[in-house]
Amino acid sequence: MSEKPKTCGQCRKPALVAVNGMPLCVDCHYKFVVATTLEFRMRASMANAVLDDMDNVTGIRSVGGRIDLPPLPPAPFTLNNIKVDNSVVGSINTGNVQAIDVSLTYLHQAGNDKAGDALRRLTEAVLQDKMLDATTKHELIEQIAFLSEQAIVAAKDRKPGLIKATLASLTLAAGTVTTVAAAWHTAEPILKSVFGM
Repeated sequence: MSEKPKTCGQCRKPALVAVNGMPLCVDCHYKFVVATTLEFRMRASMANAVLDDMDNVTGIRSVGGRIDLPPLPPAPFTLNNIKVDNSVVGSINTGNVQAIDVSLTYLHQAGNDKAGDALRRLTEAVLQDKMLDATTKHELIEQIAFLSEQAIVAAKDRKPGLIKATLASLTLAAGTVTTVAAAWHTAEPILKSVFGM
């Protein structure tokens, strides 16, 4: 008999860690770590202030003894559909990648896995291409994010002129980048079908 997966004691998402016996998900654990870091920073600042006051009263400057304040931990970067190497994370606009990831989830829920898979492969090809400079990579990811968002809105709310321009721009870019070209060759007819072009 398999054990029932534990849920977070705060928000009911799947739990991955436990703190003092309380199961926590990634997001709640991150909030806990930020809270404890803030508390430590506050206490360390107070201890440093006391040492400064003692130096002022005695007139003798103590050497050392000050506590370095740790930086706040970076927010987690979580994607459910797109695989991204950790080496790439710092060089991309994570907001656009996360927007694509959310759109892929909606496409899957709507039963349009074909379009979702095509967008996912195209996104991963752009992210993993080492020949693309950062500016071009950002522009391509921004265009894919736009198409992914347009794919999940109702047909009457879409922006056909911008969609055509974005498709043309991606076709042009794919002509110069081989890894993106293979993914675009598969994605293009699927996306044109989704947008009725």
